[in-house]
Amino acid sequence: MFSLILSYYRLRQSPENGLTLLELLVSVVIVGILSAVAVPSMFQQSLKARQAAAKSYIGSVNRAQQTYRLEFPVFANSMANLEIDLPLASDQYTFQFGITNSTLGEFQAIPNNNDLDAITGCVFATIVVGSSATTTSSMLEQSGVGGAPAVPPSC
Repeated sequence: MFSLILSYYRLRQSPENGLTLLELLVSVVIVGILSAVAVPSMFQQSLKARQAAAKSYIGSVNRAQQTYRLEFPVFANSMANLEIDLPLASDQYTFQFGITNSTLGEFQAIPNNNDLDAITGCVFATIVVGSSATTTSSMLEQSGVGGAPAVPPSC
């Protein structure tokens, strides 16, 4: 059986081996279509990765703010107070403190280009009346592309 199939394919082979112009054209068109679909998707994933890095950075500051608030009656307004070694600028974002007081600590990521979203992290303290008990919560809010830093509704 195998020899019959093998002999059939030997008979079908032409002396000219290679690709025709039509086969080459079809393969180039297919590669072009795949590239047109893949490149924008890859660009979007790159933007999402940059925004995820900014969210992680803000999350670190939020956790440091919560720790700072446990020790002091206010939220910190500088990296030196938080005692964490994070820069206030990167290639994609500029970071800054927003409102900071005894009940609210805000930290913002402002994009350096219009392709990225602005992100705001917010830590707020809930003070129990009649006691010295305080609880803290945090959240992130992401604005539209290239927008001003969003303020979370709880801030």
